[in-house]
Amino acid sequence: MELGDMVVVDHPRHPLYGCEGKIIGKRGKRTPDDLWILVYIVSKMRDYIVPQSMLRPIKNEADRTRLQ
Repeated sequence: MELGDMVVVDHPRHPLYGCEGKIIGKRGKRTPDDLWILVYIVSKMRDYIVPQSMLRPIKNEADRTRLQ
């Protein structure tokens, strides 16, 4: 995942589960193989720090409609 990629929070235990956003930054390591990602959540109009392991990239329109 790179800056500017569209992602969705894809972990059922996360409070923002199902929310879509855009990656706007990276904020260090949560664990040795998991980064904190700064994501601008469109529906909340705010940015949040979310672990990379709880994000899934949105590749096309079919991915967006799958969650609805």
